Amino acid sequence: IKITAMWCPSCLIMNDLITDLVNESNFDLVSYDFDLDQDVVTKYNVGSILPVLIKIDEDGNEIKRITREHSKKEIIDFIEG
Repeated sequence: IKITAMWCPSCLIMNDLITDLVNESNFDLVSYDFDLDQDVVTKYNVGSILPVLIKIDEDGNEIKRITREHSKKEIIDFIEG
């Protein structure tokens, strides 16, 4: 899960990198907007530090998360770990 916002500079910076990783890799990513998808923001207890990437299991339970800007390698390690 990716949670971003239009007003978030870090989200705008990370969007292209994350999109490239999705296109290069074999994983699913569902994106949500912090302002428009309050049910998801509330469910996963997302604060105001964005972007947030949340790895979930088949039942939608959170396994782990990262926030803020990260390098391509850090995101790959998060996805694969």
